[in-house]
Amino acid sequence: MHQFFRCWIFLGLCFACASVSAESYVAICYNWGCQKQAAVRYPDAWLKQTLAPLRQAKTAVEERAAVAEVVRKLYVKAAEQTPIAADEPGNDEDETIIGRMDCIDHSTTTANMLSLLQFKKSLRWHQVGPYAHRTRFLDSHYSATLVEIDTKSEDDSQIFTVDPWLEAHGELPTVLPVREWGAYRFYSLETQHHTTSAAPLAGR
Repeated sequence: MHQFFRCWIFLGLCFACASVSAESYVAICYNWGCQKQAAVRYPDAWLKQTLAPLRQAKTAVEERAAVAEVVRKLYVKAAEQTPIAADEPGNDEDETIIGRMDCIDHSTTTANMLSLLQFKKSLRWHQVGPYAHRTRFLDSHYSATLVEIDTKSEDDSQIFTVDPWLEAHGELPTVLPVREWGAYRFYSLETQHHTTSAAPLAGR
């Protein structure tokens, strides 16, 4: 797994910028292992319209579907300000491409986007969860997660991955129960990537 760059200074700058403007900011990672980061701007008027599907959701299932659509739009908007539209599904063909994203980039970026939704109080049935990490032999993969709240379950059946890594840019991220996402592999839930002591987060 690629070495993950520490982002505390970048995090502080994102929050500082967000506090003085009518925009929201999310830290975007790319070039594998979060080698590059950018504070992507989301104008409040655009964001309000984009979050509308979340306000219309009537159940947790509908909210997860709405989250997938909102995250898709956040990625598309981020590609207007960063080179991430060049990213290909998976990591087999784009080793030299500027804007490429591995699972560290995607899971960190997606978690930051989900945290923005939570910060905006746009999630009613979920909260941002830990990173899901699955392994099989030398294969290692991460995803951001949502945790369904107000359920009686005390196991991981209420945890859902939000994973765009295998999807082409502009397509919906895959949302799955973590058990299904981790099928036939060992998986764990981690508060941070095992390659880093901190993950960037930005919002307003």
